[in-house]
Amino acid sequence: MMPRPYCEVEPQIISLSSSPEIAAVSWTGGKDCNLALLKAWRDPALSVKYLICFRPEGKPFRSHPILIMEAQADALGLPLLHIIIPSSTSDYMEAYVNGLKSLKMKHGINVVVTGDMDLVGTMQRNWIERCCEQVIDGDGKYMKAYLPLWKAERSDCLHSLLEEEFVIIFSCVKSPFFDGSWIGRRLNEETLLELKTLAETPLKEEDIKEGVKPLDLCGERGEYHTMCLNGPLYRKSVFLDDFVHAEPLVFKEEGTKWKGNIHNANIFWTLAVKDNND
Repeated sequence: MMPRPYCEVEPQIISLSSSPEIAAVSWTGGKDCNLALLKAWRDPALSVKYLICFRPEGKPFRSHPILIMEAQADALGLPLLHIIIPSSTSDYMEAYVNGLKSLKMKHGINVVVTGDMDLVGTMQRNWIERCCEQVIDGDGKYMKAYLPLWKAERSDCLHSLLEEEFVIIFSCVKSPFFDGSWIGRRLNEETLLELKTLAETPLKEEDIKEGVKPLDLCGERGEYHTMCLNGPLYRKSVFLDDFVHAEPLVFKEEGTKWKGNIHNANIFWTLAVKDNND
């Protein structure tokens, strides 16, 4: 099957039948997937039934704690399905595709919704879209990717979150833009103004030499991450104190940057998640 050409415009879902297609949202618990969920929920061509968490085998999610994601799923009344990426894998796309094939067979999922806004790193096309088009049923129909935030204006997305009264907190922030005081802060008009100021501030020469790029207002290059505690579709709030300690964790890696670091941060701060004994 020939791959579809990359398109700069937002992909659209077209219902091929009178009944909505079963959809699942790629889930991290952050602001973008929550906004994507809301848009998909309001789309009459879709019936959102599940959340999907792609996660590495045996490794904690520092930015998006699993315990909080499970509490979100409970508050939303949607099952959280896990696709475990084996630690031994050498082909991440194959692992993603196999996971999606399994979910399609077990749950009838035809559409995967993601809050991705743009390409990151060296990617030429959206990752989830590439994976979905390799999941093909017996009739030759491939799984679809729905990207309602694709190429969206960053400021518009952040304002939409405030207008829809989402309760969003910062769960991971990275140097050189942020420090530990941002952990646990709420996304509101004040922090949005601070983000805009940071995005407009010229980088220092040493940061440019390190490969740091200007702050993406929505943190699309991984400069910061968030978690949602309440929103339009939530039946109850998620209480942060149930899952984390008051003081954030700090990680410093001078010289060698940590894996998965898109914008070359030397220091990052995260929520300090409680263990089962706390």
